[in-house]
Amino acid sequence: MAHDKLQQFLLKQGANPQRSVKQFIIGLVLFVIGTGLLYLGIDMHYSVQIVGLTLISIALLVAAGGYIGIVSNRIAFFRHQAFKNKQRFKNIK
Repeated sequence: MAHDKLQQFLLKQGANPQRSVKQFIIGLVLFVIGTGLLYLGIDMHYSVQIVGLTLISIALLVAAGGYIGIVSNRIAFFRHQAFKNKQRFKNIK
């Protein structure tokens, strides 16, 4: 398969799907912890809420990186399968 620039980018981003899933889950857990801190900050000092908001923003960035890796892996797979099917069934119009 002749790799175009998009396929090369997708393969680079989705090269390690296990790492991407782990990164996404870490971001999800950090988001839940940050949400808990935000909720606890209602009755406690306001700095707990600031820490919670900071943790939520970091968690969103971490989870987004993992999600991009997961989606890139799937899109690269579908594009590869489409190319293989086009070659296999090129005689059918």
